[in-house]
Amino acid sequence: MIVAAIAGAGVRRLWRRPLPTTRGRVALPGLREDAEILRDRWGGPHIRAANERDVFFAQGYCHAQDRLWQMDVNRRFASGRLAEVLGPKALDSDRFMRKIGLHRAARKELGALDAATRALLDSYTAGVNAFIERDARGKARPLEHRLLRTFPARWEPIDSLTVGRLIALAISPNWTSELVRERLIALLGRDAAASLEPGVWEAGGDAVPDTEPGARSASAAASGVPTAVELPIGPGASNSWVVDGSRSVTGKALLANDIHLFPQLPSIMYEAHLSAATGLDVAGATVPGVAGVVIGHNARIAWGVTASMADTCDLFIERIDPESPARTQVPGGWREGVVVTEEIAVKGRRKPWIEDVLVTSHGPVITPTPALPAEDRPLALKSVVLETTRGLAPLLQLNRARDWGEFRAALGAWATPGLSFVYADVNGSIGFQAAGTVPVRAGGEGLVPSPGWTGDHEWTAEVPFEAMPSAFNPPAGSLVTANHDIGRGSRHFFGREYASPARHERITELLDAAAKHSVESFRVVQADDLSRPARAAAGILAAHMAPSGGVQREVLARLERWDGRMTTDSVEAAVYSVLTHELARARHGQMIPSLPGITRDEEDELARIMMGHGPHPLLGPAWSHYFVLGETTLQVLEAWANGGPASGDVVEVALARSVEALAKRFGDRPSTWSWGRLHTMTLKHALAVQPPLDRLLNVGSFPVSGNLDTVRVSASLPASHEVEGPISAYRFIADTSDWDNSITCIPGGQSGHRASPHYADQVGDWRTMGYHQLAFSPQAVARVTAHRLRLRPG
Repeated sequence: MIVAAIAGAGVRRLWRRPLPTTRGRVALPGLREDAEILRDRWGGPHIRAANERDVFFAQGYCHAQDRLWQMDVNRRFASGRLAEVLGPKALDSDRFMRKIGLHRAARKELGALDAATRALLDSYTAGVNAFIERDARGKARPLEHRLLRTFPARWEPIDSLTVGRLIALAISPNWTSELVRERLIALLGRDAAASLEPGVWEAGGDAVPDTEPGARSASAAASGVPTAVELPIGPGASNSWVVDGSRSVTGKALLANDIHLFPQLPSIMYEAHLSAATGLDVAGATVPGVAGVVIGHNARIAWGVTASMADTCDLFIERIDPESPARTQVPGGWREGVVVTEEIAVKGRRKPWIEDVLVTSHGPVITPTPALPAEDRPLALKSVVLETTRGLAPLLQLNRARDWGEFRAALGAWATPGLSFVYADVNGSIGFQAAGTVPVRAGGEGLVPSPGWTGDHEWTAEVPFEAMPSAFNPPAGSLVTANHDIGRGSRHFFGREYASPARHERITELLDAAAKHSVESFRVVQADDLSRPARAAAGILAAHMAPSGGVQREVLARLERWDGRMTTDSVEAAVYSVLTHELARARHGQMIPSLPGITRDEEDELARIMMGHGPHPLLGPAWSHYFVLGETTLQVLEAWANGGPASGDVVEVALARSVEALAKRFGDRPSTWSWGRLHTMTLKHALAVQPPLDRLLNVGSFPVSGNLDTVRVSASLPASHEVEGPISAYRFIADTSDWDNSITCIPGGQSGHRASPHYADQVGDWRTMGYHQLAFSPQAVARVTAHRLRLRPG
């Protein structure tokens, strides 16, 4: 249908439809007083208004001008309404999202909003609808809507809250790891499964269930099941750090943040500057569809975020009363649940699809579902994302915070997602604060699905905010967060699925290497592409491996001299990266003989799991194993070098396969191999899944430096070397001595319109570690202003 639309309408005519108005004057209903939007050279809006309600009205208007299709597809995915425009191929996605019920949770939050926050949300919503009613249903209708022959529906306040919860759910995906972990136990047995996650099971927590090796589990991962629609915002990571005035060349604090999310076009983040005469003045990264600034600074403080990796989701196996399907067993008897009937409209069908969802005391029962086709147990998802009614209000409070006390007051009400915040202020102070609701469990740690009828694994309380990890003006003069274990030393359990400590250690190493830092030195740190695990692994191989031929001899000689930098021209980086994958496969092959009765399908499934595949493409990858692949690779090499009995010849086999694979692809001369020839990235549009839209809407491919363990993150998805996992989705460096020295970059551009000059104008800077100014003062904004649009009440 889309291809036919392109052929019928003509690509050039579709592209040349008028872009949103960015200069002149417009009258808009819902605006209270005059306002203006100054667009800078990169397409970023600097909004000025007399009051906060008009500021958020204009923010909604700008979001809709530039990203309406993205907003629409995200709200539809989050609320299970994609099939309305995409037809039956999106029904599986809609059924799954209706079961989860982000829209039901958002409805509860909407009813609990205080009057002031609700008024600002309503103003934001009115701004979105002002663009939809005035422009988006006419000549400025987004290209994607024209291709699908649809019109954008009105925006509702609940849509913003639902999109916010979609992001929170994507950043809190560890419930899928419970299924993967359980499946590994079924395939391998308790000891072998535990050996694949050092530091998780050994820490105590849940008892590993007694399961026969190779036993079949209902939670088996799907084998290449196709899906038309996948999670649009995948799990992420991030780096952030701060130095105080004593460690800065200006005598004032500096802050750096780069958040790691999946690559896409348009970019997940959108830059904006919001200024009201009543006092609000905040700039930084926003999320289209959500009011406020997520990462950035105001006139007094700056902040950045990373995922805290706190475990805020659990799966419970329910026992359902055969006499009454809405009742589930609880300690001492049975409890009546609530059955919610969801009607899903499907384009091209006369009747809606009816999905009945049982909501128990733990949460919605998400099975049976196309996302878990082999799962026949009733699994209920308990998640902070679904239970809290605190979402938007703390974010807006954070935007207004003026000091450490007000900053912590805002975060004290923060519920989801679980984040680690760094802080810097104009007085030279710095801080770190973990925020978000973390459950206290009666028992266990939620590492595998728990029985829901015993009461032994219930959430009994929340970790008090005063007990959350926190620091203010530490003696070292610096603070670093990079998804590492922030709960170490606490009496409370936060989680086990942390990222490799490699990025945290490397950032700390680079900060400690200089007595004082500047914006420029922070740029160097963000650009760092040295992998500590890779450097150590290369040293072990070079010292202990006996080459089996001339090519291996050359490869090992190169590894001996290698510094561990994952640059695009590096031969050694290519060898190391292929080796990590081949070593996982060889290790998996080593386990197979000890698994009596395992089938070929189960062998393939085991290989996929060890390379990070989740239970189903709809759920995205399960990073619990893949996030630490560099660390587990290093542990295998260390055991091999020390002659460990379990290592066998897996390293020799893996190196031979790596060399063979690279020679087959690039030729027998290692000098012709390079990481950049393997590690390429394409920024993909959600609709560009087939020709000719892929050529029209995607950008790339191009080589990218780094990997999962470098500060400059660029992650390959399982069993591939192409960059489809987390990348830096927003780079930000804040200079509290002069806010106009702050700099940013996003991978793409501000606009979601293909014909706009700002569709992908920042890709070049993103690739070369370039930045642009985040102008803040009126004088700086005036210098970079390219367009001025005056708004007046209509």
